[in-house]
Amino acid sequence: MKTLLPVVLSLMIMKPAQAMDWFQSNTPLTQAHQHLLEDDLGGMFNSLVELWQSEPNKQTTPHLNNLLGQSLARDCGKSLTSVTLPEWISGVNVIRQTIQSPGRDTYRLVVKLRATTDIENISFRRWVDTTISADSSFSYEKQPQGMELANERSYLKRYNLTGKMEAGLYHLSVRAKDNRTYRSWVILGDSSSSQYVRWTSKENWKVEKSALRNPHCPLPQLKIALYDYVDSQYNQVWNKTYESNYPNSLELDGIPNDRYVLAVSINSRRWQGEIIVEQAQTISRTYDVSQE
Repeated sequence: MKTLLPVVLSLMIMKPAQAMDWFQSNTPLTQAHQHLLEDDLGGMFNSLVELWQSEPNKQTTPHLNNLLGQSLARDCGKSLTSVTLPEWISGVNVIRQTIQSPGRDTYRLVVKLRATTDIENISFRRWVDTTISADSSFSYEKQPQGMELANERSYLKRYNLTGKMEAGLYHLSVRAKDNRTYRSWVILGDSSSSQYVRWTSKENWKVEKSALRNPHCPLPQLKIALYDYVDSQYNQVWNKTYESNYPNSLELDGIPNDRYVLAVSINSRRWQGEIIVEQAQTISRTYDVSQE
């Protein structure tokens, strides 16, 4: 019950008449609060979908984000919806990416999908029916050697954005080549994460905390990678992922001396039922390897 206090208190600081009207009336917002207080996360999610469909104003939007955040307190979103993936889809990841390089910030929305059938296309649109970007690509993603699963294929839909993805209601649609389809609502909340990474020097970085971490969610992953630039393409030559005990500098062994691009990423994950929703931040810069 302690985890519900911020939402309840947010009602108490409103004008008394308005708060009383909320509790006495039967609106999607009061229903969302009631479902949350009764630990009916599926009902609360459905109310949130209805609320976002009504195109809330700027004053209401932070309140909806708080409700979504509070709903993650039980199991990081696994109980938000009982809608399951179809048997021909093995997994879906929706990833908001921020890539910070010297003098430039780049934003992307990426949908990763694993399926046991051929996929024709993946689309991710903002409610009602708004394209999030005209600059997008759809591709088959080859799995690293030794990571392949029998009869499973991986696909990637990437949207290059002009700014950060706004909180709100989105619609995911997947169409297979045999005409089977899968559709789902996806609610994206505030884009802030409990941890972020920043440079402390030309060759060092640090993971900082910006908020209390939800203990029911996995620890953020830190990925470090080196890329070289050949024939107008960035090719990954080395990478390592950390679940905890994040390093603050690069530990190289056997990497040829050269100039590379060093990318350091922190990735936070939650669920929306069986869909994984991720927030990824990457900082990058050139890095010279000169080992004796």
